Amino acid sequence: MNTRLTLILNTHMPQVLGEGPLFDEPENWLFEALTETYLPLFRMLERWDSRRFAGTLVMSFTPCLVDQLVACEERYTGYLQLLRRIATRELERTSRLDLYNRYEKFPQSLSDEALARVHRTAGMYLRRVEDSLAFLREHSLRDVFATLGRSRLPGVQLWTSTPQHNFLPFFQPAIADRLVARGVESFQDVFGREPDGLWLPECAFQPGLERVLTRHGIHRTALSLTGIGASQPQDPSGVFRHEDLEVLVHDYRIGLYLWKSPESTYPAHPVYREFFRDVGFDLRPEYFEELGVPVPANKRGHVWTGLKYHAVSGQKVDLGQKALYDVDAARAQVPQHVRAFWDLLESRRSLVQDGQTFVLAFDTELFGHWWHEGVDWLEGVMQPAAPLELAATPPAPPPEPPSLPRLYYSTWGRDFYSEHWLTPGNAWMYALIKLVEAQLPEPVDAETRETWRRFEVFSGSDLLFMIPDPTQRDRARALFLARYADVVSRLKDFSTELLTSFPVDPFKCVLIHVSKAGGQEQPPFLLRRLSLEGVNTEARRELTLDAEVLEVAGLRVAFQYFLLHPQGRYALRVEGSEREHVFQMPDYGVPLLIAPDTRTYPKYDPEVLYRKLGEIWEGDQRLPLKLNPTLRSRHMYTRAQVMEVLAGKRTAVFKYNKEGYALLRFRDRGPAPACVVFDDSVSLSDAGAYIQAGELSVPVVNDPADIARHDFDAVVFTCSLNFETEVPHVRALLEVATRKRLPVVSLYDDILYYDLFDGLEPDPDLFWRVAVPEQDALAKPGLAEYGPRNLLGVFGTDTVQGKFTTQVYLREALAKHVRVRHHATEPTGILLGSDTGYSRVLRVEGPQRLAFERRLMAGLARDCDLVITGGQNGLLYTPAGLDRRANASTLIYETFLPRLVVLTVSVDTKPEDVVATREYLEMLAREHDVPCTVVGLAMMGGRKLLGSRWTETWFLGVRDEVLEEARRKMEQHTGLRVHAIPEEVDALAQSVLTHL
Repeated sequence: MNTRLTLILNTHMPQVLGEGPLFDEPENWLFEALTETYLPLFRMLERWDSRRFAGTLVMSFTPCLVDQLVACEERYTGYLQLLRRIATRELERTSRLDLYNRYEKFPQSLSDEALARVHRTAGMYLRRVEDSLAFLREHSLRDVFATLGRSRLPGVQLWTSTPQHNFLPFFQPAIADRLVARGVESFQDVFGREPDGLWLPECAFQPGLERVLTRHGIHRTALSLTGIGASQPQDPSGVFRHEDLEVLVHDYRIGLYLWKSPESTYPAHPVYREFFRDVGFDLRPEYFEELGVPVPANKRGHVWTGLKYHAVSGQKVDLGQKALYDVDAARAQVPQHVRAFWDLLESRRSLVQDGQTFVLAFDTELFGHWWHEGVDWLEGVMQPAAPLELAATPPAPPPEPPSLPRLYYSTWGRDFYSEHWLTPGNAWMYALIKLVEAQLPEPVDAETRETWRRFEVFSGSDLLFMIPDPTQRDRARALFLARYADVVSRLKDFSTELLTSFPVDPFKCVLIHVSKAGGQEQPPFLLRRLSLEGVNTEARRELTLDAEVLEVAGLRVAFQYFLLHPQGRYALRVEGSEREHVFQMPDYGVPLLIAPDTRTYPKYDPEVLYRKLGEIWEGDQRLPLKLNPTLRSRHMYTRAQVMEVLAGKRTAVFKYNKEGYALLRFRDRGPAPACVVFDDSVSLSDAGAYIQAGELSVPVVNDPADIARHDFDAVVFTCSLNFETEVPHVRALLEVATRKRLPVVSLYDDILYYDLFDGLEPDPDLFWRVAVPEQDALAKPGLAEYGPRNLLGVFGTDTVQGKFTTQVYLREALAKHVRVRHHATEPTGILLGSDTGYSRVLRVEGPQRLAFERRLMAGLARDCDLVITGGQNGLLYTPAGLDRRANASTLIYETFLPRLVVLTVSVDTKPEDVVATREYLEMLAREHDVPCTVVGLAMMGGRKLLGSRWTETWFLGVRDEVLEEARRKMEQHTGLRVHAIPEEVDALAQSVLTHL
């Protein structure tokens, strides 16, 4: 199989173009990047041959950078002329040792060979300066961009970004919309056409931005892996689709081999050029004075020239001990790293969803500027020098990208949220940005548009990013305050007070109050939870929080970080004021940390955090639970009861969790197929996209107002109420069901326990819960002896999917040969053809529950050849504070004691977990003195991806070769045959039959 690479280069430079002396930072950053990165890349694009590269090169240009490049030619030419003077002198100085040491701060004893090496390096720099000057004589940089826009090179995409690399989740939706629009307009002005996509600065995304992008004609962007809900080591990256947006998912696991990685990273190879040791630091200041090169006083003795004579030598080698750079050795190493890169991709095919399309994103300046040999490496990867007739045959077009049901708040920074861009050190800057943002005028004329332009510069992400660096903090602070004063001077009736908030990650929020400096002490924050509708419908606890205070620019900025519920809605005020700021936290997402070995670890344990939140908000009831409910639903747990209630109905399902997609996957096996799914977060034109099942003609709707517009005859609730965001949908469904007298089935909690009817009078006879009532459990005594021999149990080895799905497929396959009954320990089963199904026996103690369940199983076993049942969680799962014997699957096994067992695995299951599960089962069987045979393993051909909460997951299909490799390793390690489900369910059924 061929390998495709989509390489995204984020080309951006802060507003650094100056008017003062040359060689004064940070303007050097721009000119060094031009010389070492941008011009070499433009040269490469002039030679571009799409037949040599089957992938895609994405070059994203921020308007901020483009404007500087178009305006800098005169200053850049002057810089190059000074640099040519230095490089020419260096070529002379490195020709003799006495000349070389004349201006060295620390003279060296170099051999003739070492001096010759330095001389060759000096010659390389002089040639590069001459080539840059030649480029400017041949091209106008404005014309370069216009030519790129017109040429539409095959395999090359040109993207835009926000004007000043503005971090979009920081802004109100209307402001973010304007910033995206300005990015598109700026691109059109320079490149003469629409952009092919938009780079979200720092890959920073929050739900809702996808609509902003498509509204402005952007149908392609890039996200980090966490942006699609991925959290496991093997979750796939690649190209996906979310509604009208193509999402290119950057794989940091591979990207770390080129950037911010351990010592194994390519740019850290010892022979490559060292970035941080510059000639301008090694030479005495008199050198530049005699050469007539003006150096600002604050840069004397440590000016960045871009001329560097030393090699990386090793990560632990001090700068003063670095070996001399060898141009030829470095060039010889590049092809080896080109080959190593393709070998790396080949070995990581399982990490991409189609097995061939890798997506990697980098700051463009990595190549050439930071990693001196990086542009040569890029050209070796994308434009191999082999004759065209020997070039690889381009691979076939990749399949249609999988559809993503939703996207999540994410960045590509530390822990994949906004912690690096919003810190205790720069929260005051964010406060001033929000203070100005709240008072921006509409851009209706030249004056107000100029105010907006200055706000764009003021609110760019770069100064926020620089603050944590102590070497840049003072400059960033001064420049930020100057830009703040500039914008404020243009605002009429400027108010100096603001109350706002911003999420750092799904659990942590910064609360901010801005007011005039001086006067009374800062009043404390008062924080209160609200219902989803934003009103205080019941008594809610109000917390008092002291703030950290900083005085800046004549203002007092108070801020406090605090732990809040994901998707929770809150009201914030300060003591003594009635003004409130209402806000909602982002979705749960998957905060992760990257270890030096590139593995990821969860930043938080959700269960621990929710317990902590419960302690913080003690007494604050999240859901409208009746304290003393008087109404009770009726109960069902047999097929006959289900048929009486639901047969022939068209069902509305809430919501699209694992139970919901089971009802959709097996909808033809149920008495009341779903015709619509309602969900508080997911919206899809067709529910099949959620489970990769093709067209089902079942929409997924997340607007409660749409519920009354759909036609259905029954309602099924697949979950208990867990989150406030679910309440409006449940309430709307109950209103329709009560008014139309539709049957309502709840798989778990009694829905009548909740105070959701707002004056309606529900009829308990219409409400059903899948459970066993106490009177049924207590009706008969226990069995004197229990020992059915025709029981098959399906159990999980870890948290993998497939236990219930395997039961259903296996039930259908075995029914072709023998009489089969099915007892589902998941309540969903009773709606999908099982004979009995429930997860709970209500208000009955352990011995009586055991007696009932065994009596029920014995009755099923008498009338058939085989009964299928199964577990709920993994057999190895250890509940918090308990041991694995307390997990639900162990309890189910010890209740029914099946003689035959099928274990479910996935492509990500560790073989050692299967071995441990088998040993655990054998131990339990010995304790109960019963036989237990593991018939085989059932492998679902998909990967589980986390949804927005612990109650929600969705599955992404995997390729045949991934499945086959996982199967091979599993069979080799465990000695058990692996059956792909559903493709090989008949073979699994035959294995069961041979053991009956």
